[in-house]
Amino acid sequence: MKTETSVQNERRHFLKRLGAGSLAAIALPVFGNESHAPFVAPPSGDAPDEKYWEQIRKQFAVPPNLIMLNAANLCPPPAAVNEQVKKMLDGLEKDVSFQYREQFSEKRKKAVELLAGFTGVAKEEIGITRNTSESNNIIVNGLDLKPGDEVLLWDQNHPSNGSAWEQRAKRYGFTVKKVSVPATPQSVEDLIKPFRDAITPQTKLLGFSHISNTSGIGLPAKELCKLAAEKNVLTLLDGAQSFGFLDLNLKDIGCDFYTGSTHKWFMGPLENGILYVKKESAGNLWPNIISAGWKEGALTVDEKYCMLGQRNESTLAGLVETVNFHQTIGKKNIENRVVQLNTYLKDQIKSKVPGASFVTPLYPELSGGVTIISFPGKKPAELSKKLYETHGIAAAPTGGIRMSPHIYNTMSDMDKVVKALQALSV
Repeated sequence: MKTETSVQNERRHFLKRLGAGSLAAIALPVFGNESHAPFVAPPSGDAPDEKYWEQIRKQFAVPPNLIMLNAANLCPPPAAVNEQVKKMLDGLEKDVSFQYREQFSEKRKKAVELLAGFTGVAKEEIGITRNTSESNNIIVNGLDLKPGDEVLLWDQNHPSNGSAWEQRAKRYGFTVKKVSVPATPQSVEDLIKPFRDAITPQTKLLGFSHISNTSGIGLPAKELCKLAAEKNVLTLLDGAQSFGFLDLNLKDIGCDFYTGSTHKWFMGPLENGILYVKKESAGNLWPNIISAGWKEGALTVDEKYCMLGQRNESTLAGLVETVNFHQTIGKKNIENRVVQLNTYLKDQIKSKVPGASFVTPLYPELSGGVTIISFPGKKPAELSKKLYETHGIAAAPTGGIRMSPHIYNTMSDMDKVVKALQALSV
């Protein structure tokens, strides 16, 4: 296992580069349990040890014989978040009056304020949407683009930051260009050069995923945003795989727009996303979803772009609780732990599962919280299904076998995963 010093070194490199049993035996979890284990912050000044993370695991309803490795898609929320959402939903089901629901306006304002602090920006620059896809599409459909303009995209982008641009281009006549990076990058420059070479005087926006959900490659966001800004190009940074995992400061990264979901690495309630619009870039963006609560001349991102109609307001209390959860543990501790789990998992697979081929770079500074492997000649969907049904391991057949551990996982979980992969490789 990695030493504490080596893990800290890996984390520093990583942050600098990225931007600041059988299924039948698995018991179903019980949600909204008021008797969850006490939750405390780690000892001041010390990196949390394995015993601390084992206590953190108890904050989640995942049963002990199920190993969740699907943070890249969906995370279980901690008990405290579930309790707040359930409490608000129970109240809403009993009283749908305007008078009762007035409290949700204040909870939304509080959530926006906390999310702004969480990402290092002003509260006027953050809005609450329903997911990353919606946030991306607000940008896609809100910019003025015309024939002769170019939008430059990473070819590993999510469809909401890829196909969405192509559909709009068909209507308005601008050009979409896609950039590929090496499948096995050996340096950060390998990830920057393809974008540098592709930018032209016609490029108006550079859109890219912070971390790919299909390869696990992490792009050097700060460097790419700086490159774009020097050429007067706007940047849309899709943070679906970084928000809630990395200790982010969006001001430091320098992007114009940032999007994310609360149900992935953030471990928050479903049906919430974030939209960051840099104050200096807001003049480029038109609102394109308007409903009750929208204000002409609104000065905040939430009021100008995120008035989306009736929604599940009870989840807003869960957002506040989720930010508190992260801050209690420590954002740096969470990032460090995810890097530690992935580094250990990669090392163990490399040394003990010889039939496995890595899709994701082994170097922490070139990857994120996602580890993807393949077994030549074997279908990822079949292997992923067998992992779940035979070994109680929830991975995803995305780009191979995609494993994305989070703080509710332990080193013991990683050892069990390696043993299961050994069985699959035979």
